[in-house]
Amino acid sequence: MIEKASELLEKFIKAESEKLQGIKMPHMPTLGSAYEEVTKQGIDNEFTIPKFLKLRVVSGFISTGDEMLPQQVDCMLVYGDGNRYGLTEQYVYSIDKVLCIFEVKKNLRKADFIDAIQHLGSIRTKFAEHFEHRLIHESYKPDIRIAAKEFSKITGKTAPKKYSDIHDLSKSDAILFYVLVQESLAPITIIHGYEGYKTEQGLRTTFVDIIEERIQEEGDGLGIPSIPALVTSNQFCLIKSNSVPFSVIKDKNEWVAICSTRYNPAKMILEIIWSKISIYFNVDMPWNDKLYMDNIQPLLIAEVVEHEGRVGWKYESLELKEKHLKRKDDNSWRPAAIGKAEVAAIRLMMLNGGYLTSDDQVEEFLRNHHGTTFNEVIESLILTRLFISGEGYLKPININT
Repeated sequence: MIEKASELLEKFIKAESEKLQGIKMPHMPTLGSAYEEVTKQGIDNEFTIPKFLKLRVVSGFISTGDEMLPQQVDCMLVYGDGNRYGLTEQYVYSIDKVLCIFEVKKNLRKADFIDAIQHLGSIRTKFAEHFEHRLIHESYKPDIRIAAKEFSKITGKTAPKKYSDIHDLSKSDAILFYVLVQESLAPITIIHGYEGYKTEQGLRTTFVDIIEERIQEEGDGLGIPSIPALVTSNQFCLIKSNSVPFSVIKDKNEWVAICSTRYNPAKMILEIIWSKISIYFNVDMPWNDKLYMDNIQPLLIAEVVEHEGRVGWKYESLELKEKHLKRKDDNSWRPAAIGKAEVAAIRLMMLNGGYLTSDDQVEEFLRNHHGTTFNEVIESLILTRLFISGEGYLKPININT
């Protein structure tokens, strides 16, 4: 279903963009508005969003509490009714009713890229302040299910059962968990660039340059929440691996926060929108994408580090030449490969009510029959991102694994 819907969205965007290209428009604001309208009407379609959920696509402004944010939003996916501003077609919506925010660029260049990141990042900062206000003054209890699962996949550790348990985590784990909660609950931010970068390498390199320049100029760098969930330019995309819906972990516990793709940006937009709708309303979307997996290429590894009493993000970029980024769009899901010792451990886990604990009998069994240890089996199963360990036991992350 998502494949068909994304094809329709791609065709709509292509057809309407070609109409605009056939008209020489010297007035830049009008040209920009025309492309914003293409994005709005493309998203605001029956094949794109379920209208029975009272979803709309509008332009306007976002409010938090009694404050209306100054940033004008090109396009946003919202729930329910907002406040129309006078006789204009601009609407004001509470941030709690905003699912996705689009910054639309006809031609995404570096200056536009920086401007869009700052624009969307300012809104995310206000969401964080609003989130904290609700925690303190409204006894707000955030839904942490999505964040908890992703935390366990990244760290291999048991996640907090409720948000207030964040105080029991180490500083670095607490920052990671906090960010994952924010990512799952905040409006998704998207930079929809129609044209711009001619290569995947060009888009990746510019993004890394922006981060490095931010560190040099301001010292504090760019935090994960300020990075858009999706950036498109021609057929190339940058995607944030924030579990909405993408999740990428490299090697042992390296969180690949940003990846890139080179096929079908319309599908990427739809993947993120549908995931947000699914989380927001707790409904299943008609994915039906079978075993297909997007062929992503890791770009930025993010790690929370402590230095001289301060905690922050450490980034490692994986910079590749364009020739090494060329690949087919034919990736398929495969089950995680495990050995006989791991299979035996899972069977023991099933017999023990879903938990596997270390004792002399288990250690002896694994050593005599499989030539390995309990700790080695734990490490191997954790690397599948399907199991977690805690206080001497191993268990699945999901109820159904």
